[in-house]
Amino acid sequence: MNRRLKWGLMAVASACVLASCMVAGRDADIANWPGMVSIQTIAGRDVFHECGGTLIAPDWVLTAAHCAEDMQVEASGRAAQFLREEDGSKVRRGIVAVAVGLGDLRNIPPGSVFPVSEIVIHPDYQPGAPERGNDLALLRLAGRSGAPAMRVAGLNGSAQGLHEPYADVWAAGYGQKGEGAQGEDGTTRSGRHVAAGSLILQEGYVPPLPPEVCVERIRAGLEREGLVDAVYSGVTVDPVTQVCAGTGGSDACQGDSGGPLVLRTPSGPVLAGVVSWGLGCGRAENPGVYMRVSAYSGWIGSAINPLPPPSPALPDAPEAEVPAAPPPESAPETAPEPSAPPG
Repeated sequence: MNRRLKWGLMAVASACVLASCMVAGRDADIANWPGMVSIQTIAGRDVFHECGGTLIAPDWVLTAAHCAEDMQVEASGRAAQFLREEDGSKVRRGIVAVAVGLGDLRNIPPGSVFPVSEIVIHPDYQPGAPERGNDLALLRLAGRSGAPAMRVAGLNGSAQGLHEPYADVWAAGYGQKGEGAQGEDGTTRSGRHVAAGSLILQEGYVPPLPPEVCVERIRAGLEREGLVDAVYSGVTVDPVTQVCAGTGGSDACQGDSGGPLVLRTPSGPVLAGVVSWGLGCGRAENPGVYMRVSAYSGWIGSAINPLPPPSPALPDAPEAEVPAAPPPESAPETAPEPSAPPG
């Protein structure tokens, strides 16, 4: 998958990665999204939201492989984000940071931002081709978060009712609010510039589709957009490892990649999927494609073992006020790269 496909095709008639905000979503209460993270690039005083992800253990985040494939851990022990040029060369953009539990990307509580020390991409992922499946990666934080983690289907949670009628299935992210939509900019308390599809976490109801309906709609969409060629030949949806969700209206969009698809249960939300790719944003005929987390529980568990016990169900409470104290020295909000100047 080329860069045009990865980042630009939601605004044109082509296949695209669901990489940045919820289309036709609503402002989310962060208390309802334990483990929600923003994966960012820190370049000087600028903060760029890149992808979503989910904290599933105190020092591990689950995201999409296509969000991590251009990251590299440097000699400092911290990951940097690189931009791949058309000639194949890479240009360093800045340090990778993970912001945990933010309802508003401008309000950053102390101890909520971490560098990344390790990148584990699923061994069967094909670089640049999330539409071929296995689009999962794990990021290890350079520190342990005290925020509540999301329960994971197949490990310490169950998404058994995912395909039942009226299942309460939602996705969330900081991505764009529509195809071709303008992003948002803001300033943190310390004066950093922040850019994202949406500065406020968005959520949307995205009911799963039956596997046979999903396969047919994806096939028809590729044909309709003229994408059934040598590059996309054989692209389909595997019902064992992937989930289709969304029937128009709410949908993930550019900048939401790697973020959570959750099943809300009486005992709290369970991570059922990870935003991967799709054809456009919020199109009734084109559902979004998510990686089915339970199919990869063995790989996830072996990478982060031992997994902590489930977090308790969160009460229906408003988001706590952000402390006014400055973040700790280790957080990129004030010192993104103490051991080396940021890019």
